[in-house]
Amino acid sequence: MNRKTVLFLINGFGVEKKESYSIYDPTLMPTFDELTKKYLFSTIKSNVNNYYDGYRNASLDINELFNYSILDQEIEAKKFTNNSTLMKLKQDVDTKKGNLHIFALADTSLKIVEHLKETLKYLNPDRDKKIYLHFIISSSNINDYKSLVEVFNKLNIEFANIAPIGFIMGLTSIDNNAKDVDLNFFFKMFITKVGEKWQSFTQKFDVLYGTKVLPRDTKPFMINSNFDLTINDTFLIYNYDNIDLTKFLTTLGNIKFGTENNNFTYYSLFQVTSNLNIPNMYNQTTSKISLVNALTSLKATGLIICPKERVGIINYFCNGLKNEANSNLTFIDINPILYDSNTLVNIINSSKNDLIILDYDLDSANNVSELKEKLKQIDGVLKNIYLNMDGSKYSLIISSFYGMSKFMVNEKNNPCQIIFSGKVPFVFVDDFITKKNYLITDGNINGIFKSAYKNINKDSKYETLVEKQNGLYRLFFKH
Repeated sequence: MNRKTVLFLINGFGVEKKESYSIYDPTLMPTFDELTKKYLFSTIKSNVNNYYDGYRNASLDINELFNYSILDQEIEAKKFTNNSTLMKLKQDVDTKKGNLHIFALADTSLKIVEHLKETLKYLNPDRDKKIYLHFIISSSNINDYKSLVEVFNKLNIEFANIAPIGFIMGLTSIDNNAKDVDLNFFFKMFITKVGEKWQSFTQKFDVLYGTKVLPRDTKPFMINSNFDLTINDTFLIYNYDNIDLTKFLTTLGNIKFGTENNNFTYYSLFQVTSNLNIPNMYNQTTSKISLVNALTSLKATGLIICPKERVGIINYFCNGLKNEANSNLTFIDINPILYDSNTLVNIINSSKNDLIILDYDLDSANNVSELKEKLKQIDGVLKNIYLNMDGSKYSLIISSFYGMSKFMVNEKNNPCQIIFSGKVPFVFVDDFITKKNYLITDGNINGIFKSAYKNINKDSKYETLVEKQNGLYRLFFKH
């Protein structure tokens, strides 16, 4: 018989950094504080501050987009240059008289350096073609600027004499949510080469960090202005994830040279959303690991309780981008923070599901007072669930998929930064799993799922964060 496990998620909750405005107080969350003292409790690593990046750590146990691995495998197997779309792109570069502009999505991964190196080596072996790099920053973590400096310094050193960097900008400057006026301003800069220019990545990123601008919100600026836009240019969108560039590419496509229409051609690494039929080199894939597959292998069933709009986010974490469901996994479309906690208790106690996930999020809080009120409400629900665990017939895991880094106003209406990052809590509530005989090992948020799966079925292959102590451990580490 499977063991019932409740995964109580307070997403966005984490360990406060020293520079963070102080939020957590035991009097604010007395039940949570009590459980951390009475049951197994530790903190586990979480290198992300938002759900957008979190699935990499949670479901895949990696710090980069899963699609990076596709190019890694192709390059290692020496199959990269056999890609038919890449071959067609090379033909255009060789035969057309125009330039090649590469708009590359960049984050904190250095993999892009090796991938671009292989791409440019194939496209321009004799270095006789004019190729320019323009980078789009996708990171939404303000603390990533230090890593971005390292990435761009390596890019600049590697490609300065092959493909100079023209523009750097944030994703929100050019995706489909960008304002028309901002897109038009960018293309005016692109055509005239007149606008903000920086030679030092470090200085520019220091300014952005100091003015609290998220990397993905960076306005376009130039590194070099020695690039040209001509009537026969080719554009390669070097993206590892699907992005909506409908307005961007429409605006680009409308550029004229005097009375003549342009003769631009377009390619992409992975599929992009646009009104053009842009050939892409690779199709996106996902991890074979998924919540549905895990439940199937465990011969178990799961239930997710969260608002409808959050279901995709939970799948995002649990399934490595697979938004799937079957008879083993069902959903209840309610916001548990607004729902009567007695009803939630009844759902949990009466449910025949082996895994029940409750999703709470702190991201939507707009100010410190609202954030504290959310934590207070969540703690009240936690108390009711804990006190009504139906004779300890199930385990309760309290944790978070990601931390949070956000600017808010405090109680005095002054701006402050909330930094719940680096580590998130992991509390294992079970009267049979005591501090005397068990401990929580070092790990990261990928272990949340594995611990839940192992708790459902002790004979499963998954490695849990909860381990039984041996006599030697107790001898050297007294409680």
